[in-house]
Amino acid sequence: MEPSPAKQRASLLSGRPLGVKIGAAIAVMALAAIVTGLLAVFQINKVASGQQYMYTHNVQPMVTLNDIQRSFQGDRARVVQYGIADTATRAELRTELVERRAEVEALIEQYRPFTINAAAFDSFATGLAAFYDEADGTLFGYADSGQADLFAKHFQETMRPMLTAFVEPFNEETAAQESEAAAHAAEGRSNARIAVIEVVVALAVGLLASGALGLVVTKEILRNVRRVGASAERLASGDLTTATGVSAQDEIGQMAAQIDIALANLRELVESVSGSSQAVAAASEELSASALQITSTSEETAAQSTVAATAADEVSRNVLTVSSGAEQMGAAINEISQSANDAAGVAARGVHKAAETTQRVERLGESSLEIGAVVKVITAIAEQTNLLALNATIEAARAGEAGKGFAVVASEVKELAQETARATEDIARKVEAIQTDTTGAVGAIAEISEIIGSINEYQLSIASAVEEQSATTAEISRSVSDAAMGTSEIASNVSAVAGAASMTTQTITQTQAAISELAQMAADLRSQVGRFTV
Repeated sequence: MEPSPAKQRASLLSGRPLGVKIGAAIAVMALAAIVTGLLAVFQINKVASGQQYMYTHNVQPMVTLNDIQRSFQGDRARVVQYGIADTATRAELRTELVERRAEVEALIEQYRPFTINAAAFDSFATGLAAFYDEADGTLFGYADSGQADLFAKHFQETMRPMLTAFVEPFNEETAAQESEAAAHAAEGRSNARIAVIEVVVALAVGLLASGALGLVVTKEILRNVRRVGASAERLASGDLTTATGVSAQDEIGQMAAQIDIALANLRELVESVSGSSQAVAAASEELSASALQITSTSEETAAQSTVAATAADEVSRNVLTVSSGAEQMGAAINEISQSANDAAGVAARGVHKAAETTQRVERLGESSLEIGAVVKVITAIAEQTNLLALNATIEAARAGEAGKGFAVVASEVKELAQETARATEDIARKVEAIQTDTTGAVGAIAEISEIIGSINEYQLSIASAVEEQSATTAEISRSVSDAAMGTSEIASNVSAVAGAASMTTQTITQTQAAISELAQMAADLRSQVGRFTV
């Protein structure tokens, strides 16, 4: 089935610009107007030509016939007047008749090309000429000779029949001319009616064609405009799922295509924003949880740092105490060294100073007791130092990277404490031996001389051991001083860690506020994006 002309026109114009569509409708209207105008001009020219023909071949000839009739009727009156006129008037009438005959004959020749009934008109012309000849010859002769009766008789018997004879063909020609004029008039009226009908039909066809084309163009434009408007309304209500559905290639179609592209881009943007807002919300929740965990960790770190700082201060004080004890132990060892030297001198003079030796041995016993007490103190200090070094090692391990230096110092302190413990154990044993020897010396003063050599050897050994212990004690004192400085630095660092943890807690609190605000913004963004349907 072939498409209708309207559909064919619509398909031909569907891909055209609006200017072409509207121009086509205007062009059809203009063409209809031009065709109608040309047809009207043609018909008007045709009617005008008919009117001109009728005027030339009927009206003017009728006027000429009327002039001819009026002329010969006037000449008839002059002929009758000639019979009763005087001599002077007759001369004027004869001259007028000659002139009038010439005019009538000129009118006859003027009319002859338009003759319809040539035989009748020729009969009229011949009869009229004979009438003029008969009047100028015979009839006027009777009047000039004074024969009025003959003039009247000849006019009635000869001239009147001649007049009747040429008037009848003249009337026939006049009737024929009138009949042809009427026919031409009827033809003109018919042509006018035909012209009106043709113009009306052409105008109606042009109007129908232009109206149909305009209706097709208007319907297509309105349909596409309504589709674009409906898409814009859906877009205004937040619906991004429906395209315009316009496939035309005109300006509206191009605009609809751009709207479809914009809808697709906006749909992708809204989907992207929605996904991003959800991701931001999820990240905000994770950040909030992490911030809470970091806050808890920071608070715990601050608490542990405070505890560590307190412990470090305690260690520092204990180390200072150990340092003081080490100095006292060094002084005591120096005294022991001096006593040992004195004992060596006494041993050389022991034989001669037994009583004095007894006193010195008693003092030596007392000194041995004091040394035992000092050794116990040193042993206790070494055990405490070892315990503190162990605690410091544990705290350094908790402190992580910042406590590595402190761990090294604590390890050294621990080793020194162990060495001190071993040395004090050695001293304790030796002091115990001295006490035993002193007790034996008090009980057996008589044997002093015999064993003076042995005592001298013991004293030399004691002096050597005391010197070694003095050096060890000096090293312990130096290490303990270093440990005191390290513990002070550790305490300072731990305090700094506590301050940093506190600042971290404050920063995390601010971060939590920012995260809450970010989560609220993400929720607002999801709410705004949720208004659109994608």
